[in-house]
Amino acid sequence: MKSEVKGWVFTILAVLTFRTFLFEAVYIPSGSMLPTLQIGDYVVVEKWAYGARLPFTATAQANWSSPSRGDIVVFLNPNGGANADDLIKRVVGVAGDVVEIRDGRLVVNGKPVERAEVPGACSYWNRPERGGWVEEPCTDYVEKLDGHAFHTHCTPDRPCGDVIRQAVPAGHVFLAGDHRDHSADSRVFGPVPVGRIKGRAWVALFSWGPSGPRWDRLFHGVKH
Repeated sequence: MKSEVKGWVFTILAVLTFRTFLFEAVYIPSGSMLPTLQIGDYVVVEKWAYGARLPFTATAQANWSSPSRGDIVVFLNPNGGANADDLIKRVVGVAGDVVEIRDGRLVVNGKPVERAEVPGACSYWNRPERGGWVEEPCTDYVEKLDGHAFHTHCTPDRPCGDVIRQAVPAGHVFLAGDHRDHSADSRVFGPVPVGRIKGRAWVALFSWGPSGPRWDRLFHGVKH
């Protein structure tokens, strides 16, 4: 009995250590990061990428690096405590930057980020809260930020989420969703302390869409 108890204790401690300090899977329930992340993705997070946090605490106890522009990060909701919901967004500004968004287009330190519209039809699958899947139109762009090239979406014929010029304070980052007019991010809650960041998105382990499993997203690397 004693040997079996020791085995279970060791297993539980190993799992808790793995989940707390190394990797954790998070579910994507909304379309704020479309098209980079799809509704229904299960994304593995590298929790050791920037620092370490003890369970049930609201900020990291150790930080050995800071997120860079273009990184996709998981963080504790700034409006909550240690048990706040996890959110996932892209870092578009770091400490000392001055960030602005004009009709969905990023402007960092006075320079518009390179952005080109992708020709052709654009649509995506949305799943509103307490609703079914519905296909909706979009305008697709490719942005290039500090060597990162990624797609962003806006809704045709409507404003795409402006942000007035604001400076990012020390120890903070400015976060934005890739689906610019469907994201509650730093435009709503302001720059986020680096200590509230739990880790960097690594890979979509699995995904479930309107027609069932998305086999093309099995172990699909997250595009930073």
